[in-house]
Amino acid sequence: MSVQVENGKAYNVHHSRKGEFVLMVSSQCEEWISGTIVSGTARAMMDYNIKEAGEEITVRKSFLYSATEVPTC
Repeated sequence: MSVQVENGKAYNVHHSRKGEFVLMVSSQCEEWISGTIVSGTARAMMDYNIKEAGEEITVRKSFLYSATEVPTC
């Protein structure tokens, strides 16, 4: 099963390697999703790869456990 997301929407993502955070999706292709972290922190093995709110990140779709749309106000 593949997780589906839409560009321009925010999602609470649960990623096997990066953890849980809210991501505003800006672009995607077959395997990758790019966007800006709205809240939370994306963890990483190396300190310099940790991303905080306001930073851009690209994650692999196949490592997503879930992506639940977050209503925007």
